[in-house]
Amino acid sequence: MTTAFILIALALIMIYAGPTLLFICVGYADYMLERRRHLVALRHAVKRRSDEF
Repeated sequence: MTTAFILIALALIMIYAGPTLLFICVGYADYMLERRRHLVALRHAVKRRSDEF
């Protein structure tokens, strides 16, 4: 009985919060990609400066 109640509650949460969870996941993935791109650019800049000396 409790397992069915938990499963029904989870299903309702997924149905009603699905789009919100999707937006959160996409936003987080975009943030991580942007941060990674920034770190790669920073690493290249540091490497370029160290090559000058």
